[in-house]
Amino acid sequence: MSTVKLNRATLAEQVAEALIERIEADGLKPGDPLPSINRLADEFGVSKPIIREALKTLEGREMIETSNGRAPIVKPISGEGLRLFFERAVIVDGESMIELLEIRRGLEIQSVTLAARKRTDGEVDEMRGVVMEMRDHLYDPNEYTELDLKLHFLIASASRNTLMIYLIQSIRDVLRSTIKEGLRSRFSEAQIRRVQELHEAVVNAVADQDAAAAGSAMAAHFDDAIDAIYRSMLQSAES
Repeated sequence: MSTVKLNRATLAEQVAEALIERIEADGLKPGDPLPSINRLADEFGVSKPIIREALKTLEGREMIETSNGRAPIVKPISGEGLRLFFERAVIVDGESMIELLEIRRGLEIQSVTLAARKRTDGEVDEMRGVVMEMRDHLYDPNEYTELDLKLHFLIASASRNTLMIYLIQSIRDVLRSTIKEGLRSRFSEAQIRRVQELHEAVVNAVADQDAAAAGSAMAAHFDDAIDAIYRSMLQSAES
């Protein structure tokens, strides 16, 4: 087998990029193995430490999984890298919570619009069951938050858009803090009830397969949340 010619930059990075191209060109799927380290070293004409460094790069990108004594395998796509990014972004800068909600707004509007067009009757039944549970736990922030997350994941799943699902999953942990903060920022009974009413409006629109109404209800839901958190931040700054 002829060796692959490399430029003199960082060899490990070049090997890593070449391996990504191979995964794509060969149509390797999650669980499929890559060649052994010895074989890759021969193929690329580099040392085994260079190959190991390249594999660590791909492992850090969540593209492969390695274990002692076994060939590396392609890893399922996940939102782990994005999850860590969003988590750190919110920790470093509290105001980025508003920015995260603005990102979520766009994602969730698109997600629910697709879900309204593609959902099954079984998925609607699940959504309705969750939103009814939410009504029963409206004054329990912890339980309501978990049910809220579950509902949004059900909507994402019904969108039939794999990348949309990964994106929404990637912000799942940070979602908990934004949802709880949004609930804490509602100070009146009417504001709290409106949170539930908008969730129910979203599910009803999905059930009716009314994509426009579903998108409008989701937009109103996030506009309310962003406004409530923003006003809460202003009050905290003034006190």
